[in-house]
Amino acid sequence: MLLGATLIARRRFRPGLAVAGSSAGLTSGRSDSRRDGDVVPAASAEMPAIDAAAAGFVAGDRRTIEAQVNPEEKANVDAPRLGANTETEAGEAGVAAPEGMAVTSSAPALMASGFVAAPGKAKAEVLGTPRLLYGGAELSFGRAEASDLFALLSTSPEGFSTQSIIDTLWPGDAARGGRLLESAVRQLNQVMRQASGLAVEVKFVVKTRQRRHLAAAHFDVDYWRFEKAFIGAGSAGQESARLTALQEMLALYQGPLLAGRDALWVVPLRQAAQRRAVDAAERLAELVRGGEPDRALDVLRLAVERIDPHSEMLWCQLMAIQGGLGRQLAVRRSFGLLKERLAEIDAAPSPQARQIYERFVR
Repeated sequence: MLLGATLIARRRFRPGLAVAGSSAGLTSGRSDSRRDGDVVPAASAEMPAIDAAAAGFVAGDRRTIEAQVNPEEKANVDAPRLGANTETEAGEAGVAAPEGMAVTSSAPALMASGFVAAPGKAKAEVLGTPRLLYGGAELSFGRAEASDLFALLSTSPEGFSTQSIIDTLWPGDAARGGRLLESAVRQLNQVMRQASGLAVEVKFVVKTRQRRHLAAAHFDVDYWRFEKAFIGAGSAGQESARLTALQEMLALYQGPLLAGRDALWVVPLRQAAQRRAVDAAERLAELVRGGEPDRALDVLRLAVERIDPHSEMLWCQLMAIQGGLGRQLAVRRSFGLLKERLAEIDAAPSPQARQIYERFVR
């Protein structure tokens, strides 16, 4: 098989980020290095305000914070209405968000995708619900094999060998798989040709050195950009370049890779992308916390809402910054939400998480 289907157990604490190999890699090489004391240059502080739509991106029940705090504390920590500026904790203004999480109205629009396809290219969104657009119009495939092929090829700009594609998408039936592959290639080319108006000679799925891949001249894929930014975040020599790459990763990550697809080959890729997005949030928060602690909190709040609500590392980092700012009620609220999230996967806060909580709340 091209891709293993072994499910990877969720690790609640994760070490720091490092780059391993190329953008085609499925696993994340990591190191424990930290950048304590790194401060964002003043010029990088300006970010557009997050809009109302970006604040409401988590599905699930929307119980209010009233169930999580004592009545006498409610006036200080109640989640404000969407778009309203009110005080939540030590001056934190916010907008309503799922499960009582407060997202500050001045939060950087890290999670509002700024992905705009290059001129003349189809826009392929696969971080979140998959969509293929050309000239603003959404395209669809009439046959499942074309959709499956596009989904697979969108995960690697280098593409895959013919045999690997067949083994991944149509295992156990090489003869039928070959026919399905050729049918999928024809339909994908036809759909793109009709949308673009390009000549029949133009190929959108091409073959280079025995590997089938999407033609980079005609497709702009958010996941390819995400992987490129991941490499940039690990290899950039200057802090400003690392910040730019990390922010791009978070802006591009609009949800799980190929959300809604349940094929086994998707699972390790999806988990790897999620880990890298979590890493990006951790690193960005660490980089900015010295000079802009509220911005670091914005990053972490958004990360535990959209990327991984069960990441204990993110919650601990969030509580540590809140506690360092003297916001005890915010720490208590975060710990309560952490317990709820972990209960969803039949887990409980670790001794390390309780230690952080108890350091600030007595």
